[in-house]
Amino acid sequence: MNEARPRTVRRAPTSALLISAAFAAVQALIFVMVVPVTSLLAVSSPPAYALVAAVHTAMPLLARVVTRTPGMAVFTAAVTGLLTSMVSPIGPLAVVPMVCAALVLDLVLPLQRGRAASARRILLAGAAAGVVLFLVALPVFSPEHLVPGVLIATLIARIAGELAVAAGVIGVRRLLVRAGTIR
Repeated sequence: MNEARPRTVRRAPTSALLISAAFAAVQALIFVMVVPVTSLLAVSSPPAYALVAAVHTAMPLLARVVTRTPGMAVFTAAVTGLLTSMVSPIGPLAVVPMVCAALVLDLVLPLQRGRAASARRILLAGAAAGVVLFLVALPVFSPEHLVPGVLIATLIARIAGELAVAAGVIGVRRLLVRAGTIR
């Protein structure tokens, strides 16, 4: 008789969770440092805000790339949101775009644990996150900013900012590989 194998749950390794939590703490510090600038830019210049706010996806993307574990971008963004909500009144509001962007990053990067993402795939994930962040931000645009020129410039800035973050993550990954910290 054929016995059924018990279903095993694939859990994230503890090391991936710890690394991601550490990156979330760094991202929370970055968030607190950047929020005065982004708050001003959000009301005065959406394209400039989109460019600067790209820094909010840096650590979730780095966590996902370094750990090679699906779900770590979302985990990092959620922990960042939890940490920032303790120190900033805007923290709880920032969770939604951070987690939406992280979800896109997790879905675009390889879904198999242990598989390294190519530089092209990381850039694609960044560009996709930029588009999603633009769409998430549309409902909070002020009426005077809902004009084609500002919208197009903001979309371009979102994608450019996310591509810059992705390029930075690729560079950091190369340095970590060279140092022997990751494989």
